[in-house]
Amino acid sequence: MLVVGRRGGIEEKLVPAAGLPLRTLAVTGLDYSRPLHTAAALAKLPLGVQAARKVLRDFSPDVVIGAAGYVCVPVVLAARSLKLPVVLMEQNAHPGRAVRRLARGARAVAASFEETASLLPGARVVNTGNPVRQQILDALPADLPDRPRHLFVMGGSQGARRINDAVAGALRGLLEGHPDLTLTHACGERDALWAVPLRAALPEAIRDRYEVAPFFHDIASRIAASDIVLMRAGGSSLAEVSVLGRPMLLVPYPHAGAHQNANAKPYVEAGAARLIPDNQLGATRLRREVDALLDDVAAWKAMAGASRRCGRPDAAARVVELVEEVAA
Repeated sequence: MLVVGRRGGIEEKLVPAAGLPLRTLAVTGLDYSRPLHTAAALAKLPLGVQAARKVLRDFSPDVVIGAAGYVCVPVVLAARSLKLPVVLMEQNAHPGRAVRRLARGARAVAASFEETASLLPGARVVNTGNPVRQQILDALPADLPDRPRHLFVMGGSQGARRINDAVAGALRGLLEGHPDLTLTHACGERDALWAVPLRAALPEAIRDRYEVAPFFHDIASRIAASDIVLMRAGGSSLAEVSVLGRPMLLVPYPHAGAHQNANAKPYVEAGAARLIPDNQLGATRLRREVDALLDDVAAWKAMAGASRRCGRPDAAARVVELVEEVAA
């Protein structure tokens, strides 16, 4: 197995740390709001395809997997020029530009949502679910207690300002109003300078029930230790939290075409999550939503059951099965 990533990207740290070989390409994303930037990036694409062809010739793979995003474009185009079979992966309900443009030339698209198939006409779309990391599967069965006592807040690796602001405003009231509640908060790097000191400003009597950090490396155990998760609606996060059967309060990212609204929809409709529009989230709304779940154990248990039913712990195995079929 060989991973191909972006030169200068975060994969240069993460992939070798996972013990996997990595080759990088000098590629640039497309910002369609900046025509000159887009033109320059497209002008560099042929060089990226040429470099990717060399990588593929050196490695001689049986199949190429494009994990969506602009980084995979030159690799997939190079694979097609070399007559190598391609499988694409799409973790969001609404496929991004790269997958939309490459789907028809792929042998298959492994999708995380049923809705995706209708948005990729002419492509073979297989609803495999979104693979989760092994640490999530290792945390199963992750049974819940008799009632909720632990709220876990996360806004992605960079954090989420709207969520962090709401937590800051509701924090003291939640902890004082629920004496056995603990709150764990992954605030992200961007807000860490003001969010991390929140803990020191709390009264000593409730301070130990609040833990805050820019990022937690043991994210699987943090989710498994929680009873409610407040977060954005990214495909990977939804997959991991639902495999562990945790009720969710979802605040979809309002930008990038508001694609996270589509991600959240099936979980909300299934009863696994409650939706809070980004522009409606504040300390008062957060306090009300959390209070409602802490005070209604039956509703919380019903959400937990629905969340677990939405989970796809076999997603990775289904993707592997699809890749092996294509490679054969």
